[in-house]
Amino acid sequence: MTAPLSVGAKFRWIAAALAMLLLLTSTGFGVWGPADARLAEARFTLQNRVPTGDIVFVDIDARSLLEVGQWPWPRSIHARLLDRLMDLGAYEVAFDIDFSTRSSPAEDQALADSLERAGGYAYLAAFRQLDAGGREVWNIPIPDFAAHADLALVNVDSIEGGLLWALPARARDRDIPSIAARFSPGSPLPAEIRIDYSIDLTRIPRISAVDLLSGNVDTDLIRDRQVVIGASALELHDLFLVPRYGIIPGPVVQIAAAETLKLGRSLQWPGFWPTLLVGALLLAISALLPRIALVRISASIAAISIGAEIAAFALLEAYGLTLSIMPIHLAGVAVLVIRLLEERAIRRRQLTQHRARLAYLANHDVRTGAMSHAAWLDEVDHRLETQLVWIFLLRIRRLDQVAAALGFQTVEAAVSQLFERLHALSPSPIGRMESDIFAVALDQPLVPSQIETILSRLEQPYEVDGHRIIVELRWGASDAETAATGLNQARMALAVATHRAERGAHYDPAFDADLKYRQSIDLALRSAVARSEFSLVFQPQVDMETRLTIGVEALLRWTSPEHGAVSPAVFVPLAEENGTIVEIGAWVAHEACRLAVANNWPGRLSVNVSPLQFTQDDVVAMIASALLQSGFPPNRLDIEVTESLLAQGGAIVETLEKLRDLGASIAIDDFGTGYSSLNYLSSLPLDKLKIDQSFVRQLANPRNASIVETIVSLGRRLGLVVVVEGVETEAQFDLLAALGCHIAQGYLFGRPGALPAVEQPLNQQLAPPLETPVLLDGTRG
Repeated sequence: MTAPLSVGAKFRWIAAALAMLLLLTSTGFGVWGPADARLAEARFTLQNRVPTGDIVFVDIDARSLLEVGQWPWPRSIHARLLDRLMDLGAYEVAFDIDFSTRSSPAEDQALADSLERAGGYAYLAAFRQLDAGGREVWNIPIPDFAAHADLALVNVDSIEGGLLWALPARARDRDIPSIAARFSPGSPLPAEIRIDYSIDLTRIPRISAVDLLSGNVDTDLIRDRQVVIGASALELHDLFLVPRYGIIPGPVVQIAAAETLKLGRSLQWPGFWPTLLVGALLLAISALLPRIALVRISASIAAISIGAEIAAFALLEAYGLTLSIMPIHLAGVAVLVIRLLEERAIRRRQLTQHRARLAYLANHDVRTGAMSHAAWLDEVDHRLETQLVWIFLLRIRRLDQVAAALGFQTVEAAVSQLFERLHALSPSPIGRMESDIFAVALDQPLVPSQIETILSRLEQPYEVDGHRIIVELRWGASDAETAATGLNQARMALAVATHRAERGAHYDPAFDADLKYRQSIDLALRSAVARSEFSLVFQPQVDMETRLTIGVEALLRWTSPEHGAVSPAVFVPLAEENGTIVEIGAWVAHEACRLAVANNWPGRLSVNVSPLQFTQDDVVAMIASALLQSGFPPNRLDIEVTESLLAQGGAIVETLEKLRDLGASIAIDDFGTGYSSLNYLSSLPLDKLKIDQSFVRQLANPRNASIVETIVSLGRRLGLVVVVEGVETEAQFDLLAALGCHIAQGYLFGRPGALPAVEQPLNQQLAPPLETPVLLDGTRG
């Protein structure tokens, strides 16, 4: 007959049964998921596998967003990224970017053409999501793009305990493989790719998109590699919480899944049942054992727990099994249960904090605290339901120059201070639309005096880390029918104010016609060189002592089939904005030298070079090419540059020295109209100084005459040839000659036209004697 159970044994069996029931119930409800995830993270960290190195991440980071200055990016920028990668020998390229909506036809065509050039080696993102009605919809690239590229699934669906563990290998209802499946065509493909986070994701090669665009990339990083293009910038909110690494960008998750397949490490998850059975066995054994010392029980439980961890680690290493051993721990010791509950609470709190942080970033600028673009638009639309809204837009000028001198962090600190002042002046909603633009939603328009008060307070100097920063502001304003419309109209007013060099402007419907005209001019300008629509005229330069023509300045003219003769004051700023000034400037240099040689011109030739050409082109190579192809003597060529270029120093000085080494002379154009510095006049490689015509028009004013006299005296003492522009009357000529100017040009000697005749041999046409003789043929005495 079986002996009856003792009270202690009954208690142990009841306790074991209750513990098992609690273990089953709590495990079934996923109570221990976060703690189990923590242990899995520890196992991942201990292994630290090296990735294959086959995949490169092209990162749309915060610096790339700042330099491009808008989001979404124009499709042509994505096209440039793809073309650049293909030119560098990339094997395949996958975009983790939504291209399901159309932009402008020209921008869409640019990307479609680039995808076609990629020849089927580019993949575009496709993903499903729920619409406002809770229905599942698919975001698929527009047909123009899908015609030239296959689709790749980028959904992330398998989130357990707030962490992302796995990705679908392909769409469950469509034949769309994931990026990982596209990049690993020969690998066994499970229904779900459970990511092995023991792979060291910090070793994934990462290239900033802006570095790729600028060509500042090691070719060996790209050649024969698979590339994922996506965003890590916090502003774009493509971020996920994963084991071991915390928050990482979505594109890195896609790369982690691809590396998992390539290494054959797609993990298996057998569930909790194996270790639940071990835990039940442990509880049963503990119920059978007689009462023993707590120390021995603790030592036994510790040994079992350590053995279970070692077994789990060995299974993960050998067979790719991600095994939970939490039931064993929980069955062994109540203290561990308490700690695991505490761990779960910490995990939940961390996850809540992460979510709150991401929610804040979705609605606010992280550096200033201003509302984000989308949040501000939503707030304005909400206000428009009950009241009128007047949109006031402020742009901070010349931030790039301050950043170049003092660094990005200093600029952001100053911008944060400006936002604080603006917020103190107006409690209305303030949004940061771009890095240098704030928008304020007011309930009534500001009068001019109020605007000036705001500007004067915001333009007071800012102190950052011992630096005194001065800013200038421009503004645009508009009434708002809708937030988006009002913002666009205020932007248009701001653009008009900038174009007219005015302090600010209110939106006027006439701006729309002006904008359309500028857009039409901009489009026509891009093909003007190819269609031979440009021509050159030459303005004579006269020796003020002999009144003989000794040189000419080449001036650009544009006759458009659509717009007729377009003023340089209109198309040159547009060319500098859209970058076509580089191509146009090269054409001017080559054509001017060609015409001079073709017409046997024996005098000097002056050509203007835009500051943008120095930063975006090899000016020295361009000038050398123009001289070589034409045969024009370099010692008779003058390169005219602006004061703002000279003030940059550094590499610009080196470029100017190389131009002088070619034999050319350097002239400062429109001197006195920019931000002049006596320091660069004495230290930089200069030969001529051209006084702007605005001083000549006001020579009757004794103060202006004194300014011209001072400039002439300064130039002569520095050994520079002084050229004066805009001479239209004999009285002006006589006064300027008396002040000591060397060379004059202007309508007094004829309007710009064909190359003029030269009255005497070149070797007799020298500059007037200087304190340090400088000859107009480029030689220095």
